[in-house]
Amino acid sequence: MNFVNEYALLFAVALPVVAIVGIQVYLFVCGERGTLLVPGLTSYPSIEYGKSASTTQVAPVTFIGATVAESSNDEMERQAA
Repeated sequence: MNFVNEYALLFAVALPVVAIVGIQVYLFVCGERGTLLVPGLTSYPSIEYGKSASTTQVAPVTFIGATVAESSNDEMERQAA
């Protein structure tokens, strides 16, 4: 009877692992790349340190002739301040 109990426990623990690996293999075979269930199989992208933030400056967009509408709760915000 111990023999059955030991293998039943092994089966209960291995079944979810086998199911996840099976889904992983199925997604890989169907062509999914980078969206798999176990992210540890691929390397994470590296982050380059030491680059200054001033190399990529974003300029604000200006609209010629556009009027700025005052939001409906500006008066309440002024009173709250």
